[in-house]
Amino acid sequence: MRTRTTALLTAFLVLLVWLMAQPVGHAAGKTRALPKRYQKAPHSLKSLSVGHPNAGWQARASRLKPRRGLTIKKNSRKHCYGHPSLVKMLYRSSRDIARTAPGSVMVLGDLSAKGGGPLAGHQSHQSGRDADIAFYAKDKNGKSVQLDHFVAFGSNGKAKDGSGLVFDDWRNWLLVQSWLRDRRAGLSHIFVSRGLRGRLLKFAQSRKSFRKHLPRAQVLLKQPEDSAAHDDHFHVRIACPKGQADICHERPRR
Repeated sequence: MRTRTTALLTAFLVLLVWLMAQPVGHAAGKTRALPKRYQKAPHSLKSLSVGHPNAGWQARASRLKPRRGLTIKKNSRKHCYGHPSLVKMLYRSSRDIARTAPGSVMVLGDLSAKGGGPLAGHQSHQSGRDADIAFYAKDKNGKSVQLDHFVAFGSNGKAKDGSGLVFDDWRNWLLVQSWLRDRRAGLSHIFVSRGLRGRLLKFAQSRKSFRKHLPRAQVLLKQPEDSAAHDDHFHVRIACPKGQADICHERPRR
């Protein structure tokens, strides 16, 4: 009797694992259209980033959740899904900043929709490899400020909305530096306006301990060519996941 019960329990667990691995609804048809190796384990259990950043979708994405040192803008809470590598990198960087600058909270904007695809207000963010992050800011007296929305800054570091807020060179560089040092996620781009890029590089150049990261920062920090200047947030993108080169494309579709 015990043997039969054990066999039934094993069969149930196997069925449960199989059901959990199956895509639901519209995503099921998309997944079935992928190469056959993605229909079975281990690929059928993994998070997939499919297509281009601006013409793609994702399966079995991870959901980014608020935690100590990290919050999500109110209008972005339905769009906080991404590849696990991206989500984990954001958790790590938020911890880094909170540890170095106690009390700091990273403010996240959109990642991708749960299944990916077109997202209002974005040309990319379709395949789970993109995320928007607010800048750290100070008030006119130099005191750290906790933002709940994106604020645009000029190359002079002053907020464009007349609020008196100031771009926090130190904490924003610490954030960039955290991404530069994080080799696990496969970071490929940090989009930001040319004016703020120049400001960050100049700040890092003025401090000996930061200079060693300048060569990589000069490569990864860039203003996008075909979208807004990104003067009110950072936009990070990770490379295609390992082993998915046949379904994931690094560059946007032209």
